[in-house]
Amino acid sequence: MNAMKDRIGHLGGRNPDALQFPAIETHLIRSRHVQQTFKIQVMQPGQKRGAAQRFPVVYATDGNYSFEMFKALSYMLQMSELDSPPYILVGIGYPSDSPLAGIKLRVRDFTFPPYPQWGGFTPTPWDDVALMPEDGAKDFYGAEDFRNFIGNELIPFIDEKYATSKGDRTYFGHSGGGFFGLFTLFSRSELFRNYIVSSPGLTYHGVGLGGTRRENDEFALDMARQFIATRPKLPGVKLYMSAGAEEEFEPAVENFRLTSSLARMAKLMKDAAIPGLEVMAEIFPGETHMTAWPIAFTHGVQVTFGTRKVLRTVYY
Repeated sequence: MNAMKDRIGHLGGRNPDALQFPAIETHLIRSRHVQQTFKIQVMQPGQKRGAAQRFPVVYATDGNYSFEMFKALSYMLQMSELDSPPYILVGIGYPSDSPLAGIKLRVRDFTFPPYPQWGGFTPTPWDDVALMPEDGAKDFYGAEDFRNFIGNELIPFIDEKYATSKGDRTYFGHSGGGFFGLFTLFSRSELFRNYIVSSPGLTYHGVGLGGTRRENDEFALDMARQFIATRPKLPGVKLYMSAGAEEEFEPAVENFRLTSSLARMAKLMKDAAIPGLEVMAEIFPGETHMTAWPIAFTHGVQVTFGTRKVLRTVYY
């Protein structure tokens, strides 16, 4: 144990004996923008007793599925300042203890035209634990409402209740949550200083679950082109994107061409040279749609706080 403390001290870390770790807090927030109650989990970093420090905030979607994983990764990253400074972690999920509670609601909250519509909720093996939209609520294309919940309700709530460094906010989203991150960057870029976009759906080729065939549909690339055409200027935003090399070939997601389309998006955004936007991208060799998830969070957080450098942008 003493050897570990010495190791942490040698690396420039904070002495664990001097830190107090607040309990995880959970809030149920009823939204005015979405006909939905959200489960919000908050991890605060270890703090010295009596210290009056303010912290940046990392907001992560798919909280039911990912919060426990990201909590553990965050504790480990914050053990040494070589890996990450302290930050507050906010998980955005739905009111259930099931990790799969949001498997269908996320489809509504992350999508925006022209994302391929799936033609309703098809039966899945998780129907007994998955929450469904409330009566009269949207079941698709709710990204604008969800974005407004985060921007107009959740962020002010977190800023009021916790010792945040106001304005220093990072977004993380995987898969559909990655597409939502780009949608937010292109529509209300000021909501976050940093965007970590993991394995997003950006293009589609083939027959979708609704039975409609799409031929080389570049829906998100077109969205990016429209954004670039407005000649935006951003106040110092980092965009970090990543995907696993094996995602290109996975049967469940192969129609999205996740790896190659991520590389194309990276090149498009890099070539645009938008003032005030720094673009970085990585392809993780040998990783799948699920195994890329924790790596994307770890690397993205480190890139955000400047403790990891992406030596080159990878694109085809």
